Amino acid sequence: MRSGQSSAGGLVRAHGSPDLLEEPIPTLVDYVKTNPYDDPSNPPPSSDVYCAMQWSNATDPDTGLRRYKLGNFNSEDEAGAANYSITHKGHCGSCSTLQDLGVYIRQNLTDSTRNCGKEGVISSKWQHECLQKIGFSEQCITIWSYNILNTRDKCFWVCMWSDLRNEPFNKPDGSLNDCLQCDEDNSGPNFKYFSARTRRNSGIPSSIKRPGSQRYYMEHCYWYGDL
Repeated sequence: MRSGQSSAGGLVRAHGSPDLLEEPIPTLVDYVKTNPYDDPSNPPPSSDVYCAMQWSNATDPDTGLRRYKLGNFNSEDEAGAANYSITHKGHCGSCSTLQDLGVYIRQNLTDSTRNCGKEGVISSKWQHECLQKIGFSEQCITIWSYNILNTRDKCFWVCMWSDLRNEPFNKPDGSLNDCLQCDEDNSGPNFKYFSARTRRNSGIPSSIKRPGSQRYYMEHCYWYGDL
């Protein structure tokens, strides 16, 4: 991760707390209150929309930080016409806040979240604290926690074998290693629906190589004003 990306991610994170969101807040921008993996009918159908943000002129009285809005739009043009900036492709969800965008931008999440999962084998409290240290919002942590638990349940042995062999994320043919593919198949659909934000749909490079067709290409530019 380049230092510029890390600095930009830290700046966005510092100004993007969910507490700064203004109403109306999209329905899925919330805590995931029950484990979505317990319901075999999940994930629900997802619309081909865009999640976008807009700075408010109002400021938070406690912090002095500007508030902001999130909204779902049917097209990039529709968002632009409303003076909103796209923050990722797909509907807004629990990880769509600017705080979580800052976390996604500034670090390689594959290794850090995997380490949190390892701590979770010993203690769910340790896992939660590990995800907090990464910087995720509390509402985003809920879906990350459910995702980690499900992957541990469905992919434990294949991932343990992958770790023991120190397998690279991608096989020579470019496909995912067996652990990541197991996670993608068993945990990916619900995670993508409820978190809403991923590196792929936010145009953020990842240490895991993905086909270009799976990425949404965009730039993150949210003019805040004088800091």
